[in-house]
Amino acid sequence: MFIVRSCAPVAQALRGGLLSSFRCLLSVVRHQLSVVLFLLSVVLFLLSVVCCPLSIKAQSLYELGVKQIIEALATDSLDKAKGMIEQTIRLDPMKKSNAILYQYLGGIYQRRGENDKALEAYEKGIGLSPTSTDLFLNRASLYWGMNNEERALFDYNKALELEPDNEEALFYRAFIHSKNRRYKEARADYKRLLELNPMHEDARLGLAVLSSRDGRPREAMELLDALIQFYPNHAKHYLARCGFYVERKEYEKAKKDINMALELEPDNPECYLSRASLYLAMKKRKLAQQDCKTAIGLGASPEQVASILGTMK
Repeated sequence: MFIVRSCAPVAQALRGGLLSSFRCLLSVVRHQLSVVLFLLSVVLFLLSVVCCPLSIKAQSLYELGVKQIIEALATDSLDKAKGMIEQTIRLDPMKKSNAILYQYLGGIYQRRGENDKALEAYEKGIGLSPTSTDLFLNRASLYWGMNNEERALFDYNKALELEPDNEEALFYRAFIHSKNRRYKEARADYKRLLELNPMHEDARLGLAVLSSRDGRPREAMELLDALIQFYPNHAKHYLARCGFYVERKEYEKAKKDINMALELEPDNPECYLSRASLYLAMKKRKLAQQDCKTAIGLGASPEQVASILGTMK
């Protein structure tokens, strides 16, 4: 008990001294901290004063660059547009709006036939904006031109996940399905497209071709007749019906349609290739050869001509 009593005042005094020292230390720390915070606020203020004009300037340069790119593309100045796109992207490489610049850049490379560079540009754009329907459509178009239907179909599917009623994606997906004999899937896409746009000319034509392949000749003919009635000055519908008549060996009707197509588009190589196919079916080989030569002179691809001439062996 004595020890307790004698130590209690000492302990109390110690506690008092320590507490007083702690308060004093805390006061010093608070003062120093306030000085540090004050200095930090001054530094931040100075940085904002210095950097703000720079960020505004960079933003202005970026916006100016985009404007100049659009003007260059409008005048088809591809080299100038390409240089400005690359320069503008360097101003802020991670800026999300660069996605559309990569889309423009990919389009330029695609037009030049530089497919690898176009693909790289589209992929960078998708990396910045993975929900851009246009970028997936552009890349699908590139894959289609590279004869990579599987990758093109993947991108059209992706575009339709993002935008289920996109007409371009629906049309090309239907075309790929039809070409690969997936008629049920192709028909569903064509019909959906025609629900969205009843006057979609190419969808009606695609559905007519699909119906012919799918063993529905009456439906195919009705669709082609309606197309020609709606669009009497469009050669491609006469060409399509001509092919249908050739399959049915109705050669006189086919000749009438092909002549109408040639009257509408006398410089269209497709017309001469179609007539060459008709002549082959009629066993008029020399006439078929002449039309193939004419088609080549008008720019027909070697693959197209070879596919016609190959049947002459």
